[in-house]
Amino acid sequence: MLLLIFNVAKAQSLLSDNMLFLASIDSNTIKLKNKLYPSVWQGDLNIFGFEDNEVPLYSDEDIKTRLSLLEYEIPMDYNIHVKSYIDLYTVRRRKLLSKVLTLSKLYFPTIEEIFDREGIPLEMKYLAVIESALNHAATSPVGAAGMWQFMAPTGNMYGLKTTSALDERRDFIKSTEASVKYFKNSYKVYGDWLLVIASYNCGVGNVNKAIRKSGGKRNFWEIMPYLPKETRGYVPAFIAASYSLNYASEHNIYPTELELNYHTDTIQIDNKYSLEQLSIALDISTTELKMLNPSLKRGVIPFTADKISLTLPYNKIIKFSAINTIENLNIEDDKLVAFINSKKVVTNKPEKITYKVKKGDLLASIAKNHNVTLSQIKKWNKLKTSKIKKGQNIKIYTNRA
Repeated sequence: MLLLIFNVAKAQSLLSDNMLFLASIDSNTIKLKNKLYPSVWQGDLNIFGFEDNEVPLYSDEDIKTRLSLLEYEIPMDYNIHVKSYIDLYTVRRRKLLSKVLTLSKLYFPTIEEIFDREGIPLEMKYLAVIESALNHAATSPVGAAGMWQFMAPTGNMYGLKTTSALDERRDFIKSTEASVKYFKNSYKVYGDWLLVIASYNCGVGNVNKAIRKSGGKRNFWEIMPYLPKETRGYVPAFIAASYSLNYASEHNIYPTELELNYHTDTIQIDNKYSLEQLSIALDISTTELKMLNPSLKRGVIPFTADKISLTLPYNKIIKFSAINTIENLNIEDDKLVAFINSKKVVTNKPEKITYKVKKGDLLASIAKNHNVTLSQIKKWNKLKTSKIKKGQNIKIYTNRA
């Protein structure tokens, strides 16, 4: 019994020391990420003073000039085909573009990191917008899945497993790395990124057939009439998405208000853990775990010869690391681990502040600026919706454990 008490005290001390140390790293990392990828909202972005529902329209010359200012490796041509898709995104599907703007802050930094490391033009990230609107759980009517919309055989060819329990096409990082392999292989064939993009949609065979029918031309706009109908609009849609996301503010379109954890990372894990165990140990709902990991088709961690990647909020990975350190003490008593996990690191006493809403404020931006969640603010202020108005007082509790 004395040994158990000693082990409890030793493990609890180690947990506290590790959690405090790792929490300081976590805090500084998130601050750095916030500086690198700042989250800005409607009140900050409406620099042109548009009315709430105003839909600005611009001349062809204005749009062509803006496209020319994008310093991209891939040529951003402007023509009637591109114009129709820009109108689609900036006029008829404004709500979709607003949602994509928000999701881009979650996914684009990681995509850019992978593309930069592998020598892929960063603007190729906009293909994921065309494929899935940045929805890593998306499934098409013909069975393509994930953010990059791989069919199962193609995904398997590029290293993405699809089983009854696991679908790595929905694993955001692994599917992005698989798309890189495809882009590289296709670029070796064509040496032209617009043709690579076309082949991603209709396959190398159809692009080669269009090249032959055009008399051997290798320019997308020249072989366009010979491509399948869907692919004829695919490249113009890619250019239009590039324009629309870069110049959304000019069209009075801003990120929508979604409660997202922008700071996530991955751990390698096997089925010695269940999602329920992780939920309890890391203080995160199984619903959020499943949302972050749509590749787990049955909502369970399957048995595999190799470990699988699990996406978690960054602060939960810090906690997972600390708990794993305790497990390395070879303490096997389940009650002891439960006791350790039930303890929280001592933090400062919560401090209540009152924030007065300013013009252009969104509840999500107020929450982010005070390092709390949207749900917390709603709970503290008994709000049923996220609507707020200028002059309204919002209660916020900081330094919470």
